[in-house]
Amino acid sequence: MKQSEIQMQEFAARTQKSKAALENGKKYIPLGVTSNFRYYPPHPVFVERAEGGRFWDLDGHEYLDHNLCFGVLIGGHSNPVVLEAVSQQFEKGTMYGMPYELEQKMAAELVSRFPIDRVRFANSGTEATMHAIRVARGFTGRDKIIKMEGCYHGVHDSVLVSFKPPIEKAGDPKMPTRVKSSLGVPDGTADNTIPCTFNDLEALDNCFRANREQVAAVILEPIMFNIGVAMPEAGYLQAVHDQCRKNGALFIVDEVKTGVKLAHGGACEYFGLKPDLICLAKAIGGGFPLAAFGGRLEVMDVLEKGLVFHAGTYNSNTVGIAAGYAMLTKVLTKDVYPRLSKLNQMLIDGYNDILKKNGLKGYAIGAGCNGTVQFAEREVKNYRDWLHVDEEMWKVWWYGLLNRGILAQAYAWDEQWTICVAHTENDMEMHLDRVRELVPLLQKAQG
Repeated sequence: MKQSEIQMQEFAARTQKSKAALENGKKYIPLGVTSNFRYYPPHPVFVERAEGGRFWDLDGHEYLDHNLCFGVLIGGHSNPVVLEAVSQQFEKGTMYGMPYELEQKMAAELVSRFPIDRVRFANSGTEATMHAIRVARGFTGRDKIIKMEGCYHGVHDSVLVSFKPPIEKAGDPKMPTRVKSSLGVPDGTADNTIPCTFNDLEALDNCFRANREQVAAVILEPIMFNIGVAMPEAGYLQAVHDQCRKNGALFIVDEVKTGVKLAHGGACEYFGLKPDLICLAKAIGGGFPLAAFGGRLEVMDVLEKGLVFHAGTYNSNTVGIAAGYAMLTKVLTKDVYPRLSKLNQMLIDGYNDILKKNGLKGYAIGAGCNGTVQFAEREVKNYRDWLHVDEEMWKVWWYGLLNRGILAQAYAWDEQWTICVAHTENDMEMHLDRVRELVPLLQKAQG
């Protein structure tokens, strides 16, 4: 029996109430969960309660939480500052469907952090990228977009292309083949999405040449956070920006995962970027649904003039805005980021030391408050590199830590851990101690 199967059996034995809850949920919900990302074999952990940097499951087990709702909760579970702001807002009203002053203050906070002139609110990362792409198309009068193979930008049709394409269908990395990621995506929509290889400027040039004067925008994650952590090579992001300018296309930076997490001003600050449009969600809401997209005045003017339509009943809902504004102005202040980076680096350095001393293939990598372990022979630079990650080792690591009270990251080897303000150095040391316990198992699993 594989080491991963042994760990999964141990997990199943200690989480019987979660198993029962899943089976009950299947009576009403496909897969028993409300997002495909929340299911994993043999069954997901069902949460009873959460606080700070920890949560407790239905069987009463306590976990150090590095998933934190896919990186949303950089302020930790039930952050008291956020709860106070939300409580006060509840007394004033949960929704208005009309403008109010606090949404203006939240907009001003985002404009002060990011290189944008105007911003509009939405409710999820999917909505943010969908609206940004529509704005880009409306502004340029072009239909096609370029996205990076392996990048995830939400679940609307335009971006459900070459998300995780089977390698046998993916074609030449210098000009990847378009592969729809789901049934239900119309061919006509998919035909306007051009996959490209991350960290490969030759591939980008090929995409522009083959679609001359048809590309409205390039959308990318500044750090590929959907193949673990793949850092952009030096100069790559600015070169993409320059290629967009040269070809009359807009540069859209998807900061749904990096915004207010990588730095006070997200990846734009971290890498010195000035894109045409940015997309924000996840951490900006302080644990409540909130998203935004913004850009330079000239581009966002298509909304001002009514040339591109944007609306939404729940846009800038009062509770999400109250939570987000409290999080950004009172919790995620500039002085917080050095501490988060220090804790993250402590984890990264500890992992790399353990891997090296014990002859284990792989490396730890990260930026800001995010990181991961890539069980691979060489650094992952793009989606096709990521396909060589050792899944067996990853499963031993992930389930092994889960059985030892640590949710290292969301399930799947394309995710990453998050450090929150409630985490401490002692938490990092405990995390690393549990990894050391797993060394013999990882050595056996190593292919």
